[in-house]
Amino acid sequence: MRVLIVKTTSMGDVVHAVPVVEDIKRFISDAEIDWLVEDSFADIPRHVAGVSEVIECSVRKWKKRIFEKSTRGQIKALCEKLRSKHYDLVIDLQGLIKSAVLASWTNAPVAGYDWRSGKEPLATVLYSIKSSVDRQKSAVDRCRELVAKSLGYDFGSTKPQFNFKFEGSPESVGCVFFFCNTSRETKLWPEEKWIELGAELIRRGKKIVLPWGSPEERDRVLRIQARLGTGAEVPDRMSIGQLMEKISSSDAVIGLDTGMTHLSAAMGRPTVGIFRDYPIELVPLVGEGKKKALGGVGCCPQVQEVLSAFEKVIQ
Repeated sequence: MRVLIVKTTSMGDVVHAVPVVEDIKRFISDAEIDWLVEDSFADIPRHVAGVSEVIECSVRKWKKRIFEKSTRGQIKALCEKLRSKHYDLVIDLQGLIKSAVLASWTNAPVAGYDWRSGKEPLATVLYSIKSSVDRQKSAVDRCRELVAKSLGYDFGSTKPQFNFKFEGSPESVGCVFFFCNTSRETKLWPEEKWIELGAELIRRGKKIVLPWGSPEERDRVLRIQARLGTGAEVPDRMSIGQLMEKISSSDAVIGLDTGMTHLSAAMGRPTVGIFRDYPIELVPLVGEGKKKALGGVGCCPQVQEVLSAFEKVIQ
């Protein structure tokens, strides 16, 4: 059986969909699973055991250059590739009109959320199979349930499995990664708190690593690093795959409600998540390692709370 998973963005959402691969393999042993994903997040499914092929799309870029000849050529090439695969079923875990359109390019049956369960009800027009999934469930559980209903199995009480494959990076031993940046201002934790937290961890013998992804993010981590001194490092910009290799051997990750924090927990790393503007129960940290999520809507965890959580996850 050939199955295509459509989960293109964002980074955290792609991470939350990973357990469906192990579920499918457990209940349909001969399934061949491909994954359609935005090119900037392709490293995530590429590191998942059980994914046969990662197919990249560039919808974000296409929307900015929709009238360019190169864009039309890329869309045509993607359509041809998807149709050549002859999938038995395509499952749209995104629940958006754009993802439903992408799924429809396969010319295969498409499964997705029903009109009450998805983010954009109009997307259901393109689905052959529609399933009801409680919107109050966590993101991971919603993905698992939709796939199970679409393929006709029951995962019961089994825990979500994130079967990532990575080699590790010895130079990250003794390091704590701070993910201080995120997509929304309302998710940010004050820089002074990062500095206070970093100073205490450096005093305890840890090295702080401050990754970044954009010029604005680089400016933020450089300000923090300048206050922390030689005990903190701002590395060159890294891809998601490179970051996965680095954090896989680190002592811990402390980060905001952002994709890399969720990815760290999913990889089984000791992880502390700082939430500021979203209910933790809807996007909890999930994974087999020790993790602790702090805060919630309108909350601003104190440094001592984060330190206490850090101590617990590294025990």
